[in-house]
Amino acid sequence: MLKLLIVDDEPIIRSGIRVIIDWARYGYEICGEAEDGPGAVDAIVKMEPDLVLLDIHLPGFSGLDVIRKIRAANAASAASAAGARTHFLILSGYAEFEYAKDAINLEADGYITKPIDENILVQRISSIAGKIREDDDQRQIQFLEILEGTYNAKNHEYFYFENGFVQAVFVSPDNALSRKKTQVIKSFFNKDICRVFSYRNFIVFLFENKTEISIKRMLENLCAFLAKSKDIKKNAMPHKVTMGSRRMEESSSPGSGIRQTCMEAEMLMDNVFFCRDREYLTVDDVPRPDDTNKNAPDWSVDNEAGKICALLQVVDPVKIREFFSGLEDSLRKSGKPPQRIRQECFALMIEIRGVITRKFPALKDLSRETPLEMPGTGEDILDAIIKERYLADIVDIMAEACISVSEALPLLSADSNFQRIISYVKNNFSEDLKLETMGRLFSYNCAYLGKRFKEYTGMNFHSYLDMLRIDAAKEMLENTGMKVYEISSAVGYANTDYFYSKFKKFAGKSPLDFRKKCNNPRIH
Repeated sequence: MLKLLIVDDEPIIRSGIRVIIDWARYGYEICGEAEDGPGAVDAIVKMEPDLVLLDIHLPGFSGLDVIRKIRAANAASAASAAGARTHFLILSGYAEFEYAKDAINLEADGYITKPIDENILVQRISSIAGKIREDDDQRQIQFLEILEGTYNAKNHEYFYFENGFVQAVFVSPDNALSRKKTQVIKSFFNKDICRVFSYRNFIVFLFENKTEISIKRMLENLCAFLAKSKDIKKNAMPHKVTMGSRRMEESSSPGSGIRQTCMEAEMLMDNVFFCRDREYLTVDDVPRPDDTNKNAPDWSVDNEAGKICALLQVVDPVKIREFFSGLEDSLRKSGKPPQRIRQECFALMIEIRGVITRKFPALKDLSRETPLEMPGTGEDILDAIIKERYLADIVDIMAEACISVSEALPLLSADSNFQRIISYVKNNFSEDLKLETMGRLFSYNCAYLGKRFKEYTGMNFHSYLDMLRIDAAKEMLENTGMKVYEISSAVGYANTDYFYSKFKKFAGKSPLDFRKKCNNPRIH
């Protein structure tokens, strides 16, 4: 069973977490609790839990500081096991995204807002359990064993190589890789073709004296197999394959060559983040850092947020997608590590939200009947930036979120939506229009609609309606021979005396005096 530590300053929350789900069913046992920052650090050091459910706001110091202290302790002492395998799932009642950005930076495994959704919690802890078990299964051969004689501890087998070329291929499996799926991948190549073993969270194929062309052909077959296999593809993220360069073993031990090609294949995995459409990566597929940085265009969150917000307002999905395509290219060429890019993407979405809400203040006050999910405010956007494997997928999700907001602005922003409301009033002023009716029709709270109507037109709703009706009455008095009571009814006043009073208020004279002044020959 995996050990779980609960950290929250409220006893009722800790009790609730204990019973919200059947922890044993998902492979966990609760090993303890803590109610403040110092207590959490002590408990993690002593109990070495596999997973910590960690509140952000704690007495003593924050949950984020707990993670920082554990990470720092591990970095200071390589021999220290405390926290080395501990995963952190952040729980907070505060939907404040500065905390979320810090959680990303600290490599937390997720961020869930309170009240906790049982289904989301189960999904997250199941994913984390899969990672933990995968790490346990694949610690069969440590790096030192590869260097010191290439020993396969599980099968008690040494890898013997003649002098020649050695080349490593790394396969990065999905997060929920089962033992069956692992065996399916490992059994793809015949034992006579290459040696197969697990290393960290990778499956490694080690080729000896095979030409690069033949290895690439075999890799193409492997990638096609991974894409089509039902055992692999179901409920799994795509796999990625990297290949280290070939090494000559004439003047050094086989272990040295294996070390170099494995290191190259493993380092290439960082570049997988930028290469969604590549079946496999080799050293030649990745630009040199100097060339990358030299050609990287300038990029800043503030500048880019201003550009995309301009496109949101003109509602141009094509240009929005073009913008994000260019953004992806800039980030790919920036030379920045994936974690830094994730942080910048998240910061961009938050800045977009800020710019849009400043330009359209009405968005903050919309009634609950017309909610607008702004970019960066939904947990789906946050999860995408943290969890998505490829930069291209993150950028696609950001683009679609912005397009959704852009398409919603004409319906929900003050300027565009009030143009629709004004148009409706102008075309229907003779009807029995009321704020309550308009509010239901356009999904606005009645009081809010009245407030925004006056801000937009400079007049309250009823005065604006009277103005339209009196203007229409003037035109009828000047150009038709209709009776005053007929005109009163035609423009929306059931009571003729009330029409007289409103007409005199707006026109400065009675309807008959207005008609006489116009010299309408049809008044007689």
